[in-house]
Amino acid sequence: MASFRKALQAGATGLEFDIRRCGDGRLVVIHDDTVDRTTTGRGRVRDLHHDELRLLDAGSGECIPLLTDVLDEFGRRCLLNIEMKDDGLASDVEKLVRERDLQRDVIVAAFHWEELRAFSPEIPIALLSSTLDNMISTAQQFGARAIQPRHDRVTKGLVTAAHGERLQVYVWTVNDIDQAVRLRDMGVDGIITDVPEQLATLSGD
Repeated sequence: MASFRKALQAGATGLEFDIRRCGDGRLVVIHDDTVDRTTTGRGRVRDLHHDELRLLDAGSGECIPLLTDVLDEFGRRCLLNIEMKDDGLASDVEKLVRERDLQRDVIVAAFHWEELRAFSPEIPIALLSSTLDNMISTAQQFGARAIQPRHDRVTKGLVTAAHGERLQVYVWTVNDIDQAVRLRDMGVDGIITDVPEQLATLSGD
């Protein structure tokens, strides 16, 4: 949560984060399927209850937040790009977003595209991929808002084609300023980065 606050202070206009289901069924914000690399604990996220997870140090005394924590603090302040790491999360994500009337403040992404089919049209979705195979056509079929290709796959032609189908293009993960400038000049709609304090100076939005 401290990193999210710092990103917004640095000029970021959105937050991208990953969610998984923990042992008691709640949705937590964490990238890996284990806590070994990013916390003081060990074990699989799916095997640990939130009461156990919240006792772990995820850096500078920060704990692993619930999705509800992020929605409640940041939902009205910026775009929340929610990546579903596990399957079967869609109904819970939609319920939590709707309870807070945040349909206009989120976009939900997944590498497993079929997981996105479960969302109602009011919840914006985005297709994530390391390749470009059938990305635009599938996004059209699913009624997606955006595509999210890996940065080194993006071309001006892709951006033009996506925009022609009214799809936004968010690219990941760009931590080099020269790459960011190149992608900005191609017309991408958003850049996902670990260094917002550096990239926020590229434009006024």
